[in-house]
Amino acid sequence: MEAIDLKTRALDTYSNNFSSEKQKEKSLDNADPSLEQKNSSIHNSAVNVSISMESIKVFLNIKSVELSQANTNAQNSLMNIINNTEIYDFLSGREIDGGFSLASIGYEGKPITELSVDEAKELVSDEGFFSVNKTSQRVSSFVIDLAGDDVEALKEARKGIVQGFEEAEKMWGGQLPDISYETQEQTLDIIDKKIEELLKTDTQKEVEEGNTSDKEEDQ
Repeated sequence: MEAIDLKTRALDTYSNNFSSEKQKEKSLDNADPSLEQKNSSIHNSAVNVSISMESIKVFLNIKSVELSQANTNAQNSLMNIINNTEIYDFLSGREIDGGFSLASIGYEGKPITELSVDEAKELVSDEGFFSVNKTSQRVSSFVIDLAGDDVEALKEARKGIVQGFEEAEKMWGGQLPDISYETQEQTLDIIDKKIEELLKTDTQKEVEEGNTSDKEEDQ
């Protein structure tokens, strides 16, 4: 089964969801309405992809250990996820508003809610589908593809990733698994490097390309 295109689905699904108070307050008299609408859509898409990814991380982290009655934080997070119908449907492999599903992010395995302890561990292992490296690459590629070479749009997407992460913290008990923080750091680092690259002047690029060529000749 071919995975649904993440960029297309996310834009269709999330353009009107999870509205940001900051976006409501922001009013630029001379702003291009179409550009502002585009950036708002990118921002909201990034927010929701971030929330979705962190929800997966939280659930996998809980599933990968044997829960005990004493582990109240994990128990509370699990109940919060189960009680959130949209998130639980998403983790169960069902499509939510606009057709967004696990398949939209390229995942075609067993529904997250049906995984065994060992299967959950495998998914977050170094080679797993939801490992730090693979998830950070997937999320950063998603927002970079949305924004293209538009620096302002990419900055807006970055804000969305951060906002989604913060909302996920609130939703799932104030503290996410360590793997979530590692993934977030790596994701933002990739985005920041892309922004830095886009902000370089043509002269800077020529200088760097010249230095690279000199090094290759010396070798």
